[in-house]
Amino acid sequence: MMGWMMDEYSKLVGQYTPGVFTGKPLGGGGSEGRTEATGYGVIYTVREAMKHLNLDPKKSVAAMQGFGNVTQYASIGFIEILGGTVACVSCWDRNDKCAYTYSKDGGIDPHFLLTITDQYGTIDKKAAEKAGYKVEDGDAWITKDADVLMPGALSGTVNAEIVKKMSKRVKIVAEGANGPCTPEADEYFKANNIFDIPDFLCNAGGVTCSYFESVQNDANFYWPKEEVLQKLDQKMTVAFHAVLDMSVKQKVFMRDAAYMVAIARVAKAMELRGWV
Repeated sequence: MMGWMMDEYSKLVGQYTPGVFTGKPLGGGGSEGRTEATGYGVIYTVREAMKHLNLDPKKSVAAMQGFGNVTQYASIGFIEILGGTVACVSCWDRNDKCAYTYSKDGGIDPHFLLTITDQYGTIDKKAAEKAGYKVEDGDAWITKDADVLMPGALSGTVNAEIVKKMSKRVKIVAEGANGPCTPEADEYFKANNIFDIPDFLCNAGGVTCSYFESVQNDANFYWPKEEVLQKLDQKMTVAFHAVLDMSVKQKVFMRDAAYMVAIARVAKAMELRGWV
């Protein structure tokens, strides 16, 4: 679809313009690493948060909401990059028209779950049960005894009511979805000293890789996956520490710090161009 849109735009302007749309397929101007980028970006920020909080990733457990693109690769990254354990993931069941949480003693295997998941992120419930997975209510993910919670599916799902179900073990909330936490949830995080990584920092890996795609299109030179992910790691790490430094310096919540960094950069760019 994105390749088709790029072709149509190129027709309108009378020249080949691959960088105008991103998310294109490989071989059609797309970038290696784009599929993994959002989920891995989440993990890079979680890694840096753990360093800040002096948490051992290899002894850490995560509970994740969703099993779409973001959570699929975040779960893989939490295990393979950080060496931690993923207690559970959840997903919307298109057949039963409700959500379920899938967990397993010792942690889930995201690679296995991918083999029984359809293109829309629905896990085959019978196949999961046959493989020894426990199937629970869709909100059960947030009750798990975990160090990291990652709401990675829907907006507004972590609210004033559901935070009451959170384990006291939780130290980090990593917002893989767009706007998953309400202002009331933020107040709970502040009161309970829970470190929140706001969505437009935490899940920025995808749009950052889209920027990489556009850069590669302009240069007509394409990087291998390892280089893309290395550059992504660098960008996400720098972005995280810019927000963390603002948070520590100004003694503000991470979400407020992220807005402060973003607004300051826009204001500086306007100043440099003589607009203000």
